[in-house]
Amino acid sequence: MSGCQGEEKETDSGMSDYLLKRTLSDASPTGNINYFVLPESDDLNSIPQDPNNPLTDDKVALGKLLFHETGLGIHPENESSWKTFSCATCHHARAGFQAGVVQGLSDGGMGFGFAGEGRIPDPLYAEEEIDVQQIRTPSALNSAYQVNMLWNGQFGATGMNVGTESQWTAGTPKETNNLGYEGVETQAIAGLGVHRMDI
Repeated sequence: MSGCQGEEKETDSGMSDYLLKRTLSDASPTGNINYFVLPESDDLNSIPQDPNNPLTDDKVALGKLLFHETGLGIHPENESSWKTFSCATCHHARAGFQAGVVQGLSDGGMGFGFAGEGRIPDPLYAEEEIDVQQIRTPSALNSAYQVNMLWNGQFGATGMNVGTESQWTAGTPKETNNLGYEGVETQAIAGLGVHRMDI
């Protein structure tokens, strides 16, 4: 009896694999599931990139350092948090490059935990002083595949934002779209100011 059950599970698994492959093939613009295979991380020519800011090995190395550099956190609301936060504060590798809590806490947060789950509001900050995200922090993982960034797609001068220039209000983060970059670059530049960082 147990042999029969095992055979059923194997058949179900085979059918599931078949349906998954078929669904991926149908969803692929090329009709092939290999469309979804990501390039190796050092195959820069195969990674989507802004033509106004092409990838190089040096830029990738610098980006990895700056992403984790707390020395960028130089405009905190409270002096006690000076140079204590970075991009990685709200985009942890172990949390899928998102915050390990429902809302990311940058300046005005303290602690970390294993994957960001231990980040809590700093009692030295009033609630309105904390740089807390209004909604879940988007993952920074594979962001090269996004022409426009953030949940609402507001960052990036290309893609779906072409023709929305009247919405790139001066004095707001969306004004950064006027630089002409795609989403990743635009979000990174705007994010420095929004999250109280600078170079």
